[in-house]
Amino acid sequence: MILTIIFFLGLLSGVINSRSVTVTRKIHNAPYGFIPLGQRPLPTIIAFLGGPIAISAIVIWGFISIKWFYVIISWIICGAICRLFVEKKFNFPLSNLILFYSDLFTILCALALWILYFVI
Repeated sequence: MILTIIFFLGLLSGVINSRSVTVTRKIHNAPYGFIPLGQRPLPTIIAFLGGPIAISAIVIWGFISIKWFYVIISWIICGAICRLFVEKKFNFPLSNLILFYSDLFTILCALALWILYFVI
């Protein structure tokens, strides 16, 4: 049960981050791989690890550890939460500082899932 909650929260954080980065790219009319002005190397590395790598690790863990349709349903629910609640309630796209901490949270969720998978 705890692992499923970690899975869902990590996936939700990753979906919100990726949507925020996509919106920022569209606002600035920038190509994929866009790095905002003034962003330091550490947040850029954390964003790369927290973005495609951590989300992929979380989804792969989900396909291995829980039923595949729960992963797909969770992804759809996370997208709906991002679209219907987060984008409408908060100042979107998110600031670089919020994205940094949210990326760290996504990375920690992915690490926790895989460490507990191999330990338990």
